Amino acid sequence: MPDNLAEARHNLAVANRIVSYEGIIDAFGHVSMRHPTKPDRYLVSRSRSPEVVEAADIYEYTLDSEPVTPLPQGIRGYGELVIHGEIYKARPDVMSVIHAHSQAVIPLSLTAIKMKPVIAQAGFLPPETPNFEARDARKPGERGMQVTDSARGAALARTLSTYPVALMRGHGEAVAASSVKQAVVYAAYIDINARMQTQALLLSRDIVALDAAELFTPEEFDINRPWEHLKQKTLDDAARAKVDRAQFGLDQTQEKR
Repeated sequence: MPDNLAEARHNLAVANRIVSYEGIIDAFGHVSMRHPTKPDRYLVSRSRSPEVVEAADIYEYTLDSEPVTPLPQGIRGYGELVIHGEIYKARPDVMSVIHAHSQAVIPLSLTAIKMKPVIAQAGFLPPETPNFEARDARKPGERGMQVTDSARGAALARTLSTYPVALMRGHGEAVAASSVKQAVVYAAYIDINARMQTQALLLSRDIVALDAAELFTPEEFDINRPWEHLKQKTLDDAARAKVDRAQFGLDQTQEKR
């Protein structure tokens, strides 16, 4: 029987390196996934730069974003873990969450211009992406933009609603998906879509976004090709030579979501 937890930790470590390599996440972003057999828990790295996350760095947390077992001395968790825990609470369908600080996405969170799907590969986006406003979630006397308590995390989850992404004004975005692979692929195309939309707006305010007939369901979009494409870029020559390329593109070996 395969070790699902070991595979989950491996894929989560790979996901961290991919989004870092692609410039979607900076030193302060993080990627998580729901525990493969315990839906009331999730897996996430200890507090360190995503570029260097390894499987051994990953710990289990409750949905209240508390470590299942005390972290070792000198190890601490990320400060905004409630983003993950509160989304998992609100969305039983979500199996992976990414909190990113995409420099392409942030400008669209600062204006009245909504992020819209403008490229074919971003057909998973809603017609207009919601934008979380931290000021609406802060209590009187509170300061800061970070999502560091459950009330702010729950407010973000409400903004996200049933969508795959919510922008966070001046901060970044939260991506929710049905697998860690899907979350990474979505985050990559959200970043590309934001860049393409912004560049198009430099040419004209009258841009053409995808209409309802051009959007797609998760089953209509093969995440495996972009996942393998993105993953290959993070491997060194020795690791790349060991990849079983005979498995690429085989329906029986690859999940669609």
